[in-house]
Amino acid sequence: MLISRLLSKALPFAVYRFPKEQSPVYVLQTCPARTFSLSRLEEQKGFVVAPFETYKTQKAYLIEPDFVARNTKEKEKLSTILSSLPDKDLRYAKTENMVVVKTTYLQQLQYLVQRMKDGEVQKAVLSRVLEKPLLQYFDFEVFFEMFQQSYPRAFVYLFYLPGKGLWAGATPETLLSRNGNFYETMALAGTQKCHGNRKTIHWDKKEKEEQAFVSRFVEEQIRHLHIKNFERYPEETIFAGDLAHICTRFAIPVAALEEKTGQLVSLLHPTPAVCGLPKEKAWQIIAETETHTRRFYTGFLGPWQMENHSHLFVNLRCAEFMEKKMNLYVGGGLTADSNPENEWQETEDKADTILSVVEKLRNFAP
Repeated sequence: MLISRLLSKALPFAVYRFPKEQSPVYVLQTCPARTFSLSRLEEQKGFVVAPFETYKTQKAYLIEPDFVARNTKEKEKLSTILSSLPDKDLRYAKTENMVVVKTTYLQQLQYLVQRMKDGEVQKAVLSRVLEKPLLQYFDFEVFFEMFQQSYPRAFVYLFYLPGKGLWAGATPETLLSRNGNFYETMALAGTQKCHGNRKTIHWDKKEKEEQAFVSRFVEEQIRHLHIKNFERYPEETIFAGDLAHICTRFAIPVAALEEKTGQLVSLLHPTPAVCGLPKEKAWQIIAETETHTRRFYTGFLGPWQMENHSHLFVNLRCAEFMEKKMNLYVGGGLTADSNPENEWQETEDKADTILSVVEKLRNFAP
């Protein structure tokens, strides 16, 4: 019951599980989490959490690994440490986000599509917030276990930053990840539901166009750092639960990115998959249109330089948990060819990522 015990101490912590792995990793910090500048990313060690606003602030949070538990022995040690710490109440974020109903969202979609037809931007990403009540005794331990089982191919996490929020999510999108002698990043776009048959996935013009925007953007950012010896792999379809996405992977030699990882992360975030193109104009249009604050949604997070792991993921399917409710954050990429009704349905499908697990938990409740 480590998650429940971590929550009872109200200290900064993260629990995460890599795609296709079985066991989660627990990270606890016994003092307040701090922020750092992206330009100093290579100096950091711990669990990084960056909000959407990092694009402007260039700041991210770091949960330092005072205690890390992977195996049974380490978990027992962490449990003993937690027993010696005093209980405290969780401090949730004070921000109340605006829930968007369908009629409003469709109006926002039509407004953005028209601006794209007028040539202001090639792509923009519109998001919304859904509010759902929680069970009186919501069991985060069971929730996280079910969450892992439901999304074996995604990066799954739960983190708490005092005063900033308690968040959980599952994401298939890598922002920057070290794999041996290479760093990897990806361009991810297009979304459709599998309906149980992964062999019948067909990508239409709008989705392929959206993917081309994102791939071109990623390649331009790599070249901006005067890196030429990178590899771009063919497009593939990847899956997160019952959702499919188009993915293009890039591999960069570690030596080519020496002392440049922070610069590349800064250039990549926010990717066109979560913001749009051109980036600055899309950011402005999103700020004018969305009535909520994205907070950690469409930011990035993950373990950095911890036990030979450096992996940052784009925070896509996620929810913020409050005392009696949760706010789910979902969105979709728009182009001039977008159909507002289809885009609304895409956000409904994405919301199921977490809602389906919460509903299962509700069914198991006493």
